[in-house]
Order: sequence, then C-alpha cells, then structure tokens
Amino acid sequence: MTNTLTTTNTTRLTRGLIDLLIGAAGFWFGEKRRQAGLARTLKALHELSDDQLRDIGIDPSLVRTGP
Repeated sequence: MTNTLTTTNTTRLTRGLIDLLIGAAGFWFGEKRRQAGLARTLKALHELSDDQLRDIGIDPSLVRTGP
C-alpha cells in the first residue's frame, strides 16, 4: 500500500474541509450579527433616562454598569 491520496480521496477530503469552513464562517457571521444587534440595543437603552427605563420595566442599574 502506498501513502498517496487518490483523486477521489483528495476530492472527498477537500469537500469535507470546505464544508467545515463554510459552517464555521456561517457561525461567526451569525455571531457578529448578533453582537451588532446587541450593541444597537444597548446604545438605544443608554440614550434613555432612568425614568424612561423604569417606565418600561428595566432597572437602570442593569443598563448603566460603567463609571
């Protein structure tokens, strides 16, 4: 037996690697999209006053965590 890959094995391996890369890229794209949506939500919440946050049922201390 030889240690060389046949064309069929190479093609199968290549397809497997491409599928893994596409899956990983899809995951990271979705993750970045989710983070961007969260950032927009937090920005909108930071623009509200404490009274407005209380009116919609959000504790202001949860939004204003920084100094």
